[in-house]
Amino acid sequence: MKLVANINNYILEGKFKRISRFSLIGVLNTAIDFVFFTIFNSLFGVNYAVSQVIGYSLGVANSFVFNKKWTFQRGNTSKKLYKELFQFIVVNIVSLSVSIIFMKLLVKDYSLNVYISKIIVTFIAQITNFLAYKLWVFN
Repeated sequence: MKLVANINNYILEGKFKRISRFSLIGVLNTAIDFVFFTIFNSLFGVNYAVSQVIGYSLGVANSFVFNKKWTFQRGNTSKKLYKELFQFIVVNIVSLSVSIIFMKLLVKDYSLNVYISKIIVTFIAQITNFLAYKLWVFN
């Protein structure tokens, strides 16, 4: 039990603090994204690309708040909120665009199930977003 607590402390407060927090927030964002994607795509019959925009956008709103306040905390707060928000939106528009392009490729050209495709593009977007947030948005 003590070993688990030590590992947990090391991950959440040690060298992997940012990536651990980003991952936890990412799980929540992904859950929000998948729930709304599924509601719009499966229950309401909305096209998967439109459902992707809706789900992704709701996950992004959650992501900004939690990543700014918890994951990428920094001592220097002189950066204006609107500049961070603008950069955050740019990163996510690029990420969303790439995810829709890849999702369309996987669904239409490779006949992959829409939910398998969603998982693949979500993973790619998470890696891209973490690097962009760390290096550009919340630096």
